[in-house]
Amino acid sequence: MQRQSKRARTAAEGGSARDIVPLPTDDYYDIREREVRTRRTGLNTTHSVPSAPSVQKTQESWNVATSSWAPLDDPDYALDPDGLWYDDVLYQDALTEGGIATPEVPLKKKKKKSEVSRRPHIVWKRTYRPTYLDEVCRLAGRGDFMSSSQCPDCVARKAVAPQAPEYRCNECLLPDLTCKECCVRRHRTNPLHRIQRWNGDYFEPTSLKSIGLQIQLNHSGLYCVNPLPCHMSMLVLHRNGIHEVSIQFCGCERALPQHIQLLRRRLYPASQLIVKTCATFELLNLLHKFALTTKSSTYDFYRALEKMSDNTGLRTPKSRYRSLFRMVLQWRHLKLLKWGGRAHDPAGVEATAPGELALRCPSCPYPGINLPEGWEQAPADESFLYMKFVCMDANFRLKNQLVSSYSQDPGFGIGWAYMVPREPYEMFIRSRTNDQDALAQANTRFSQGLRTTGQGGAFCGRSEMILPLAMGNLQKGERYANMDYVFASSIRDCKLPRILISYDISCQWFKNLAARMQDNWPRELDLSPSTTLIPAIPKLHEPMHTTPNHEVYSLNLIPGVGLSDLECPERVWSAHNALGNSTKTQGPGSRQDVLDDHFGHWNWQKIVGLGKTLMRKYRGALADRNIQKEGHRGLTASLNDSMVKQWEKLCVDWEEDGFPKNKKNPYETEGAVITEAQAKKELAAAEAERLKKGGAVLHATSAYSFIIMALEIEESQYICPIKSFSIVTHGASRRRLRRLAKQVESNTTTRKEANLTEQRNQLTARIRAWEQLVPIYMPGLLQYQAESRAAGVDVSTVAEHAELNQLWLPSRLPPSHRPRVCIDGLPEIEDRLRTAQCHDALRAIRHILKIKTRLVKFKNKNMRGQREGTRSRAVIDRVHEKARIGADKYRASRAAKLSLVGPGQWEQELQVLKDEDVRGYQDPDKLRQFQGRRGTLEDHQLATEGSRPAVPIETDDFTLFTEERSRRHGTGETRRTLSWIWRVGPVVDDPDNATDDVLRVEWAKSRARAARAEEEVKLLREEMRRTYEYLKWRSNNWLRQSHRRSVDSPLAEALAAYARSQSNLCLALAEHFHSTWQGPLEDEDDTIPAGISTAGAPPNNPQEEARIPPPDAMDTSPPKDPVTDSGGGDDGAIGEEIEAEEDEDEDEEHEEHEDYVEVDYGNGDEDL
Repeated sequence: MQRQSKRARTAAEGGSARDIVPLPTDDYYDIREREVRTRRTGLNTTHSVPSAPSVQKTQESWNVATSSWAPLDDPDYALDPDGLWYDDVLYQDALTEGGIATPEVPLKKKKKKSEVSRRPHIVWKRTYRPTYLDEVCRLAGRGDFMSSSQCPDCVARKAVAPQAPEYRCNECLLPDLTCKECCVRRHRTNPLHRIQRWNGDYFEPTSLKSIGLQIQLNHSGLYCVNPLPCHMSMLVLHRNGIHEVSIQFCGCERALPQHIQLLRRRLYPASQLIVKTCATFELLNLLHKFALTTKSSTYDFYRALEKMSDNTGLRTPKSRYRSLFRMVLQWRHLKLLKWGGRAHDPAGVEATAPGELALRCPSCPYPGINLPEGWEQAPADESFLYMKFVCMDANFRLKNQLVSSYSQDPGFGIGWAYMVPREPYEMFIRSRTNDQDALAQANTRFSQGLRTTGQGGAFCGRSEMILPLAMGNLQKGERYANMDYVFASSIRDCKLPRILISYDISCQWFKNLAARMQDNWPRELDLSPSTTLIPAIPKLHEPMHTTPNHEVYSLNLIPGVGLSDLECPERVWSAHNALGNSTKTQGPGSRQDVLDDHFGHWNWQKIVGLGKTLMRKYRGALADRNIQKEGHRGLTASLNDSMVKQWEKLCVDWEEDGFPKNKKNPYETEGAVITEAQAKKELAAAEAERLKKGGAVLHATSAYSFIIMALEIEESQYICPIKSFSIVTHGASRRRLRRLAKQVESNTTTRKEANLTEQRNQLTARIRAWEQLVPIYMPGLLQYQAESRAAGVDVSTVAEHAELNQLWLPSRLPPSHRPRVCIDGLPEIEDRLRTAQCHDALRAIRHILKIKTRLVKFKNKNMRGQREGTRSRAVIDRVHEKARIGADKYRASRAAKLSLVGPGQWEQELQVLKDEDVRGYQDPDKLRQFQGRRGTLEDHQLATEGSRPAVPIETDDFTLFTEERSRRHGTGETRRTLSWIWRVGPVVDDPDNATDDVLRVEWAKSRARAARAEEEVKLLREEMRRTYEYLKWRSNNWLRQSHRRSVDSPLAEALAAYARSQSNLCLALAEHFHSTWQGPLEDEDDTIPAGISTAGAPPNNPQEEARIPPPDAMDTSPPKDPVTDSGGGDDGAIGEEIEAEEDEDEDEEHEEHEDYVEVDYGNGDEDL
């Protein structure tokens, strides 16, 4: 019995229950339902039952719902069941009381996979390898046909004298042997098959040309009264190698130009006058798709063709690489013209408008195409649905060397798709040659020998598609002039009132954009005066910007952006970086044509994947919306209403203020953390005030200066390890001189030894000067030391080297001895300075982490090669060392503070610093336990897999952790909980006001998260609708192209057929997306919730509704496990078992790669 699919099995086990009862009330036409949602996590199952039925549609909205559509919505999706669930369960138990109890069915254990499924290579090697080897070797002989003495075709034709069979074809399915004449007869329509001849001992390669096959063109009967032979060196490139062929052109009265005769037999000529090289359409299609998917070069592909023809070097054909390169470039361009409908335009190819060949984003708003009438009058809270999202960034991997010139290689259609037109773009750049705003290593030494140092581009921020006319070459870095033109060109046809522009340096680039637009700006790029530009910074880049009031650029706080991260340029570049290896050495025109082709392929992949992509995002957005709204509702309910109203008004005023914003920032906390310098200043002021009031002067060096001197000595030692009676700091603390001493020991030089000795002498002198003040401010220290020695405690301060000396400070003393050892107020002074030290250390760590993150990103994005990589790695290591110093300083300062004041509320802010806390903007909830990749452990290691540590073992030389994350994990504030070092609250004099500020900021951010999640749901629903409408418009537009040209009948039929096929493809995509978006909210592998019916829509009238029989009573028995319940079948059916396991493996692999759907333009021309 064939195993049913998982969805079919789940539906058979009970999907949904809908009760429809006609009632004589005014809301008779309301359709009500009660849902039972089943959620499964492993073997655990929970049920959620809403307490009251929910109205789906009313009579007023039903007609609209039947003529349009929208994806399902559920305000309880992804929320945990509440307390009302138990009441519903009790109510159901009361209804079913007295009935027959349903016996509990024990859960079956998951069936173990067979060895064939788990380790197919092991089974093959052990059982089938010798057989496979013998069968492969068997093909070297004549096999089953070695006993044949007569040609089977001659016998079948009843030839008078059958010939001996000597020839066989490697391409035909039947490997039998025939004579020479019959072999030629068989291959009149397959002239590019590979032939072998049996010489009595073995098969030797030969060709159809050598045994007499001739290819006649321009005649379906393969006969011409006046044939003209081709050039004697004619070669045809096919998918199975390079062939020498004998082609005969037609020379009779119906003759056509030779290149047209070749094209009509799907042979693409490399030249038009004297043709010596051709490539089959099949080869060009294969090479085209292969290059689009692998980003490999034509040279590598041609080398493979040569090896397929002859891998010995004895009969290698003359190189036709340059001819193939020309042909595939022309093929790319022709396909681009065909997909753009230029063959249907009576004005011809030359009338192609700028950007006309680019594939546009179907989900973007286009007035008159996929926007409803009256969209301009949309309410203010819905106007964000008609905003365009544009992202900009530069890439420095797509370089181009100074090879050829535009005069020799002008390109076929620069400016017709994604690349900006060359002449106006270069004229604009030359007009701003004095611009000194080059960024990101824009130095002449990086551009030496290069025509292009990189690529600047603009993209759709929602679909990640490349915008038309939005790609420009960079000459010397990421200059404002280049990016200005790219941005303006990408929105040249935009008729929307608001445009959000995301750029990683928007805070700099956007400031003077309006002024630059007034300075000799191209007229064709002018923006409408009514257009509003909104600057933003991508979510991953925004935390790196620390200037005041930087929240104005945050996508977490800008109204109307939803959950957009606008990091799509990084994703686009990552897919095209490998293309730089093949385009780097191409001519300028050819390179831009190749880039246009690959950018079109990227856009097509995004278009055909919109169905799954939007549905997956919609499910996640619903969950985020429900969770964020519930969280914000709970937070708001716990606050004072008047305070919430005041904060709400503050947020609204700030959001409605234009750019730049002048209103009070509700997301900024007033006050600042007290730094070490501020603490010193305040202590100095307090000492001056004490002296004014008549305080005694113990010494010219004050008490606070005494502590400061000790802390400065610790800095020179690089953080003295503090040890008290109950506290021992981390072993990671080391002194600067001790590190230097280790370096000298490992790499001894006279200069280093002298430097180390000099530093030790200077430090010893400072320590001796400070020790002269110890009896003044710690007068009881000598007595304490004597008592400690008598008790057997080692209190010696003398060490071999100065960096090992320990200083006696109040924090080193037990609390009970401080009052009699120290003067009054000395421990409090150290406590205040230690607190400031902690904050300074945390601030330094955060700053260093930001710098390191930028350096790592720049290295990964732009550095290639051992020399550049080693040099950048050394810079990163030096920054990394500073982070270690900051961490050690914080740990020592905190340990001292803990010794001084003991545990308390301050520990909630200044927490214990662990190695895993010292990281960038990462979510600690996503730091998963260390797990090896599936299948990487040997059998003898499986038993100990569970004992591996969750995180790397802490060492003295800790690592700045990088977060393990999957491709679906976010990177911004949307769903994140930062490491505590990024959430250290401000220290101000008024704790109550500080609490209000912090609480206001948290409430405002919670409000923003809920609003962005709600906007995301609305945006996705609107994008689904726009995509559906755009594809229908595109379908109708293709139909209008059918009969625009007046040409001969065969061509007219072909143009009409192609237009109709493209129209049908657009409709098919639209209907496929439509059905996908109307599916259940749960994934296909999840249990279908009972509240979502798999049947059709309910009837539309009472009579039809009354004829429907009432459904069965709701089944409250435990659901069956869809994993273990296979729906019957023979357990011993190994073949079915293996097939089912292979299907499951394929499903898992599909799920892992569903974000990277590789859908080509189709086998033929099934594309937009």
